[in-house]
Amino acid sequence: MEEERRVVPRISFDSPVRYRQEGLQRYSDTTGKDISTSGIRFISNEFIPKNSKLIFELRPPWRAEPIQATAKVVWISNQPYSEKFEVGARFLSPLTGIT
Repeated sequence: MEEERRVVPRISFDSPVRYRQEGLQRYSDTTGKDISTSGIRFISNEFIPKNSKLIFELRPPWRAEPIQATAKVVWISNQPYSEKFEVGARFLSPLTGIT
């Protein structure tokens, strides 16, 4: 059994997520899986190399305006029987307005 390494609890985040790799202009749209003040897990249609810096626009249902955030990819894995990837990214600054 794998040991849980998260220090900050995550909440379900089935909400729209826009992201782009730093230095690129094109945004990708997807849906989040879960989120905390320190990171996010989301689905990507493209492979994103580990340690890539991402610029996020998050739209939680409990806020009228989007949240802007910058994060670094800490892990990525293929989704079984799919060409999509599950990605975990750590925010470079703690996120506020999550709850």
